[in-house]
This record gives sequence, C-alpha cells and structure tokens, in this order.
Amino acid sequence: MTRPVIHYTRCPSVPTISALAEAWGTLRAEFAEEHDFDIVFQSVGFSPKTEYDHKDRFWLRNAGHAPAIWKKSHGVDCKVVGLAFLDGRYPVLSLHSSGLAQPEALKGKRLAVFYNPDSPFDLMIAQQLKIYQTTLATAGLGLDDVELVRIPRTFPPRGERQSFLLAGFQSALAALEDGIVDAVAASIPPDGGLYPRLNVVYDTRLAPDLISRVHPSVLRGLVVSTALIEEQRDLLVRIVATLVRTAERAATQPLDALRALATDLGQAPENLAAVYENIAQGIRLDLNDDYVATLDAQKTFLLRQGLIKKDFDLESWIDRSILADATALAQRAPQNAAVFEQTHPQPV
Repeated sequence: MTRPVIHYTRCPSVPTISALAEAWGTLRAEFAEEHDFDIVFQSVGFSPKTEYDHKDRFWLRNAGHAPAIWKKSHGVDCKVVGLAFLDGRYPVLSLHSSGLAQPEALKGKRLAVFYNPDSPFDLMIAQQLKIYQTTLATAGLGLDDVELVRIPRTFPPRGERQSFLLAGFQSALAALEDGIVDAVAASIPPDGGLYPRLNVVYDTRLAPDLISRVHPSVLRGLVVSTALIEEQRDLLVRIVATLVRTAERAATQPLDALRALATDLGQAPENLAAVYENIAQGIRLDLNDDYVATLDAQKTFLLRQGLIKKDFDLESWIDRSILADATALAQRAPQNAAVFEQTHPQPV
C-alpha cells in the first residue's frame, strides 16, 4: 500500500517559522523515524493551483496570507491554523531631486505598481496598493488622488540567485531615474549607499496600528488542506507543536535564528535584520484577535480592489483548535535538547 504524502511548502522570499524549522532540522528530526507517511518539504513560490487530486490532498503552506485568500475565494478547501505578523521596513520612496518628501506631496503624482503579467494573482500588486493607501491616508488622501502606473516586473535570469528585495529595488530605482514615475514602494538595500539619493516619503512601519501596517509581506499564515485536518489531525498537531517549540527556541536564541533564516533565504544576516524587526517574535504563530482582524481587513481590501472576486466567511475559514492543541502538546513534551544540539550545534 502506498504511503500518504504530506506536501509541506514555505515561501522562498520571506522569513517564516517553517523556514527556521527547516534550517534547524527540527521538523525532520521530529519525524525521522516515521514510516507510515512521507513529508516532502519544499521552498516554492506561489502556485495558482486550485484543484487537488486524491494523492495531493494533504498539504500545508506557510507563506503570505494574500495568495491563500485568493485560493479560498476560488473554492480551495482549506483552513488557517496559524498567523504570524512580522513588521519590517516598507517605505514609499522618491528621488531626493524631486522634492517629494511628504505624503501630501503625492497628490496627483505617478506611483509605480509593478506586476507580473503571467500570474493570475499578483500579491505584489496587493502589497503596493496597501502601502500606498496607508501612506496617502496620513495626508487625508486615497488611491483615487494619485495616478497608478502599472509596470511589468522583470526577474533575474533563470538559475541566478538574487535577493527578491534587491531585484525589486533595482527595478523601482530605474523607474524613478527614467522619469516613468514619481514614487515607488520598495525597500532600500542596507549596503547600497543610496540613502542620500532618495527620500523616504513614508514608512508604513510608523503606522500606529496593525491594520494600517498590514500587507502581504507582513502577515503570514499557516494554511492547511481540510483533508489533512480530517484525516491526519494528530499528525498535523505534532507538526504545529514542533513549530511552537522552534519558536520558543528562537525567542531565546534570536541571533542564531537570524543566521539560520538568512542562510535559508540566501541573504546576509545583516541585510535581513535591516529589513525586518524582531524576527524571532514576528515568525511565531498566533491566532489572537488583532491578527485575525488584520486578516479580515486584508480580505476586505482585496475585494474592494478587485483582486479577488468572491467573498467568504472568515471565521469559518479559521481552525483555532489545531494551534491550541499543538501548544498544549509542546508544553507537555518539550523538545529534546540533545536533538537540537545534534541538528544544530552551538558555535564555539
């Protein structure tokens, strides 16, 4: 009889607790002796797949929330079992020579919206629009008060590993310097020496509340197939419990966690730390009311922008019992320290 396969994927571009568990080997160690099923771990980008056959029915994905909302709106049978909110630097930039230095100066100006013409759902459009909306709202403005200029995104040659953030910034800087737009939403590489040439019109991390700060690269979800919950619930709880224990270790070893995530994402640790704030805390799974409120706000935003067409009930999409049971399990059976030491020895 063929063993069931659990397809476990994570985003290749942003820090997640799943990426850290993979980097530290905690999930592989937890399930190394299992023989009743196979877990396939992959770091992959968004897939527009909405139909899952019987052999693919068991899956988990830890990534940005927006693609998961899109899939749910297309009828994919799945549940949110955890959320994580990782604050970071997401500024709106202009050239210093333009004189655009404050959000009120953006009225009537051209704002870049980079898009991927080959994707049925582009989370980067959702991200840019939300960043612009938050920025403009500080001056009593909205998206209707600016000109949104859509620009096809360019990608590094196949096989060339390049930072997702760096590639996006290079395209944004080119659009500014070529005079195509007046402002862009992009993070400045910390080692680029470009600060004197650019104005930070507004940085959304300064917004006072989570709903203003939320966008696809800030709020991430652990989303699983309903079949996995119904047919392999105990296994799922063990997986999430391992993530809970990994988060607890990260809280006590934040620098080690930063280095491990940087290696997994192919970035320098200092660059990762320059973009994101308090990574060890920000990748931790939770389903508190504030996080759920940001997910609800984002669903509403995507609907209003026409990025999803069909609404759905948010509360019924969330399964709080998995994380609750996993947390209880993690507390009853703390991770064996010897396994951690074996999979990830401490530096001398």
